[in-house]
Parts: sequence; structure tokens; C-alpha cells
Amino acid sequence: MRHRTKTHLLSKEQIEALFLRAKVGRLGTFSQDAFPYILPMHFVYFEDKIYMHGLPRGKKIDNIAFNPNVCFEIDEMFSLLHEGVENPCDVNTAFNSIIANGTASIVTDFDEKKIALSKIIEKYTPHLADRDMPLKMINTTAVIRVDILTCVGRYYK
Repeated sequence: MRHRTKTHLLSKEQIEALFLRAKVGRLGTFSQDAFPYILPMHFVYFEDKIYMHGLPRGKKIDNIAFNPNVCFEIDEMFSLLHEGVENPCDVNTAFNSIIANGTASIVTDFDEKKIALSKIIEKYTPHLADRDMPLKMINTTAVIRVDILTCVGRYYK
């Protein structure tokens, strides 16, 4: 393991803060065709879990049914660190990132699903958070929960 990956670790508090402020994460799943499948997702992090929503059919749903082991990644880039650098190979990046591994499942419990969707609405459209969600929307929207097994946050500045 490179020295930096051992010494530039985010604290649990910094990881939680990044989970809360990030707008997009990338969900990595396993496809039956042996290729990884990664897609950007809106998400919400609460109770040490990641929740996402989407259509109830499609490649990500098929992949989770095939193999529930997933990876979830978040990153934020602050700047290139190139001042005073003479060699292009010595340019670096100031960043924060999280890589979480876990088990994904499709939420079937109505109350858990409604809470997750409410949290997603609060995060992305807070001006609509006081409105009731139509029952049909709750029932026809897939909610994916990732139970986090391991999570590592890294930084470089």
C-alpha cells in the first residue's frame, strides 16, 4: 500500500460530512456478462446506510439481483497542485474521496421506503419536503439500500 493511502485518511466525522454534502455518488455493480457497471446516482446517507431511488426495472436492478455486493464512491476535487512543479508527472490533486463496500437490496418495507424517499426529497428538493408523496409514486419507485460493510475516506491537500 502506498504511504499516502495509509496516512491521508478521513476521520469518521469527515466521512459523514462528505456523505451529507455530496450530491452524486457512483454505484458499482456486477453484471452477468462479467463487466462491472458503474453509474452516477443521487443518494441520501442516514442511519449508516446509503439509499438511492430509481425505476423498478433495469440493469442496476438486474445486477443487484444477480450479485448484491456493491461499491459506492464519492469524490470531490478542489484543485490541481501544480505551483512550482517542473515535471508534469509531479502534478497532484487536492481531493476528498470515499469508497464504501456493501450489500445492496431493494427495499420492500413500505415505511422504510417512504422514509428513504422523504430523505431524498429533503436533500434535493427541500422546498417540496412538506408535500405528501402520492401513494402510487411510493409503490412504483424502487428504493435501493446499501448496508455498508467497509468504508474508507481519503484526502490529499
